[in-house]
Amino acid sequence: MKSINRKFNFLLPFCLMLLASEINAAQGILKDNPKAIRVEYLVNGNPALGAVPVPLSEVSISGKIRISTYHNESYDVVIHEIDRGTYTEINGELKHLSDEASCVSLRIIFPCDPGKWRWFRGLDKSVQLNTGDSCFDTVGVRTVPPPAGAFNGNDLSSGGYGDPVGRGTMSFYPLCAVSIDDKGMALGIDMSLPVVYRLGADPTYGLIAVFDFATSPLTDKFPNRAFFRLVRFGFDPAWGMRSALKNYYSIYPEAFKKRVVNEGIWLPFTALRSIPGWEEFGIAFHETSWGSKDLKDGERISNILSDKGTGILSFQYTEPWDVQLPVKTKTMDYSELVAGGLINKKHRWYLDISATQDKHGQWQARRLETPWFSTGWAVSITTNCDPDLPGFNKYKYILNDEINPALKLDADGIYFDSMEWNWHHDLNYREDHFASTDYPLTFSAAVGKPAIWNFASEFEFMKKISDEMHIQGKLAMGNGHGWNPFAASNLDLFGAELSWYSSDDHNTEALDFKRAISFQKPIVFLLNEGLNDKAFTEAPYPGYEIYFEKMLAYGFFPSFFSVDASNDPYWQDKRKIENGRPFFKKYIPIIKTIAGAGWEPVTYAAKF
Repeated sequence: MKSINRKFNFLLPFCLMLLASEINAAQGILKDNPKAIRVEYLVNGNPALGAVPVPLSEVSISGKIRISTYHNESYDVVIHEIDRGTYTEINGELKHLSDEASCVSLRIIFPCDPGKWRWFRGLDKSVQLNTGDSCFDTVGVRTVPPPAGAFNGNDLSSGGYGDPVGRGTMSFYPLCAVSIDDKGMALGIDMSLPVVYRLGADPTYGLIAVFDFATSPLTDKFPNRAFFRLVRFGFDPAWGMRSALKNYYSIYPEAFKKRVVNEGIWLPFTALRSIPGWEEFGIAFHETSWGSKDLKDGERISNILSDKGTGILSFQYTEPWDVQLPVKTKTMDYSELVAGGLINKKHRWYLDISATQDKHGQWQARRLETPWFSTGWAVSITTNCDPDLPGFNKYKYILNDEINPALKLDADGIYFDSMEWNWHHDLNYREDHFASTDYPLTFSAAVGKPAIWNFASEFEFMKKISDEMHIQGKLAMGNGHGWNPFAASNLDLFGAELSWYSSDDHNTEALDFKRAISFQKPIVFLLNEGLNDKAFTEAPYPGYEIYFEKMLAYGFFPSFFSVDASNDPYWQDKRKIENGRPFFKKYIPIIKTIAGAGWEPVTYAAKF
C-alpha cells in the first residue's frame, strides 16, 4: 500500500502539471480569441433578404481545443479552434437540418478589439479603415462567355454563361491581413480545400470569412453538409502583408514546398534538338507529348527520350477540362451536336459519364475559333475530370491516352494546360456527379440551386496526378495561371501566356500576386501576341530588354510561343531565335542566380 501511495505521490505533481498545461493552453485560445465567433448567413447569397443569425448554443474546451456549436431551426454550424502555438487552426462544418437542397453565403465573423485599423492590400499597399468601412479585395468570378457563341443556348444567358459563381466575387490572395494599433492579425484559407470564398475586415465587426456554399442530400461523401478550414495568426505589422505571408508559408510548408532543382525557361512543343545551339538559351522545361518526335543521332525518337541526358525536364501535355472536336460550320444545332455523328465512340464513351450540365440540363458547349484544327472551328464540351466518377470517365481516358504512355517513357512530369480558361468557372448542375465530389458545392446567385464549381473538379484531377508524380520523384507543371490560389498548392511550377499589348496579366499587381502565391517555386512565361512587333523584330530589339528585365526583377523566366498559340512558333523561326540569342545569353544566367537565391517576402531593407 505504501508503494502505491509513493507512486501516487510521485505522479500527482506530474498530473497537476499536465492539467495546468491544458488549462493554460485553453486560456491561450481564449486570450487570443476572447470573444465568441459570430455566425450568420444570407439565403441564396441575397443581401436583400437580410442576414440570418445562427446563435451560439454550446461551448466546450478541452486542452488546446475549443468547440463552439451554433444552431437555428435550419442549420447547425460546428467550429473547432485548435491552438497550434504560433497560430489557431479553425475547422468548421455547416449542416443543413433538412434533406432539401440549400444555398447560403455563410459568414464567419471574428470579433476584434477597437483601435486604429489598417488593411494591407497586396505586397506593399495599405489603407486605413474607419468605422463603417469594409474591405474585401476580390476579383469577379462568372461563368465565362464563349468567344464565338454557345451551342447550348439561343443566347449566352440561356446557356448559363455570365452567371455569377456564388455571389460573383472571390478573394484572390489566400489570406487577409490587418493591423489594429501595433498588433498584426491575419486570416487565411487552407489552399488544399477549393471553395468559393472571400476574406475581409470591418472595424465594426472584425475579421470576416464568407463562403458561398450549397448543401444537398446527393453529396454521398458529406450529405447535407459543407465544410471549411481557416487559420488565424499574428504578424509584424511593420512589414504588413509581407510578414503575414512569411508566417502563412510556415503554417502550410507542403503547399509551398520547392521541388524543382534546375531552373530556366519554358520550351513549348518544338523539338529541342531542332533549335541551333539550344544549350545557350537556358531551357529547363519542355512541354511536349509522348508521340512527338525529335531527331537524335540520325534516329527519330520521342521528345521525352531525346531530352534524356540534356538536363532538360520533359512534361507530358494534357488538357482534360474539356474535349474539343473540329466542326466545319459553327451553325450546327445543339441537338445535332449531341445526337449526331460528330462525336466518335471513344469520346462518346466518357462524355456520357463526364460531360458537365448547365442549369437547364444541357451539355456546356462552346464555339471556339481554333487555328490548331484545319477546319478553324471547334466545339468545346466541358468535362468533369473527377477521378471518382463511375465507369470509364474522362480521368481514365486521359490516363490511358496521355499520362501512362508518357510515364512508360519516363517523362519527368505532367503539364496541365489552360487551368483558368473558358471552363474553370463553369457551374456543373449535373446531380449524378454530386455523389463523387470531395469538396463542398456552391451555387449561382442568379439561379439558386446547388452546383459543382468546375475548378473544384479540376483541382481533384490535378491533386491526384500531382500526388502520384511526387511519390515517383516527378513534377507537376501548369499553364494559364491567373490569380486562383488553389492550383498553386499542387503545382511545382506554373506560368502563363502573355500579350505584349495588354499589361493586365503582367502589371505590378499581377506579378506581385504570382510571386507571392508561388513563394520560391519557379514561374515561367510565354509571350504570344506581340512577338512579331517591331520591338522584337527590328534592331536594337528593345522589346527583349523590356520583357526580360521585368521578369528579372521577380526572378521569373521569360520565353516565347506563338501569336495565336499554334502557328508560326517562335522556336521554329531561326531568324527570331538569332535575334533573341544575345538577350537569352545575357539575362537568363542572372535570372537563374536570382531565382536560385530564393525569394523572401520580408526584405529587411530600410531607408537611411
